[in-house]
Amino acid sequence: MYFQAIIGIFLLCLAQFSVAEEQAGAKQTVDKLNSVIIEAMKNAKQLGYKGRYAKLDPVIKETHDFAAIAQIALGSHWKTLNDEQKSAFIEKLTELSIATYAAQFNGYSGESFKYDSEQGMKSNRITLRYQLVAPKEKPVVFEYVLGQSNGLWAIINIVVDGISDLALKKAQYTSVIEREGFDNLLNKLSQKISDYANNNSASN
Repeated sequence: MYFQAIIGIFLLCLAQFSVAEEQAGAKQTVDKLNSVIIEAMKNAKQLGYKGRYAKLDPVIKETHDFAAIAQIALGSHWKTLNDEQKSAFIEKLTELSIATYAAQFNGYSGESFKYDSEQGMKSNRITLRYQLVAPKEKPVVFEYVLGQSNGLWAIINIVVDGISDLALKKAQYTSVIEREGFDNLLNKLSQKISDYANNNSASN
């Protein structure tokens, strides 16, 4: 009985260590993204839109699972696409995401990301809560939902002050496909990317 109790305690500790190790891996992913975002903000004017895009590009691709995001965003429509269409959508979604980051994080007023808490794991998912804080401003709550991709943690959704980016994408994208078809959805995403570049042309 004593030996079995020791084994039980050992296995419990091992499981707790495994969970803590996984949480640390997820946090490293989010911290890497947030660190580069702050760097881009601090140097926003010097970099310009194109410079911010180039700086954010590799890190956003590394920290996000765009294949999973694409599949969730299109819902049941995903299964109706052929491989070429799926690849085209993932590529366009990735470009749009980078363009959105580059356009929105375009200045710096003392902001920083502060880790808040971890909200639990289930089905190989974990949610990490951060606050984007700035002097004299109300903190903005960022909740990063991560899943495991090839053994690594990657972001599949970001909820900002209770608003889910992925839920918005799914509502918009499925509506366009149903009304106008897949090709028009790609065209609309391309136009949005162009708009971000054009609207930020003064800082290029």
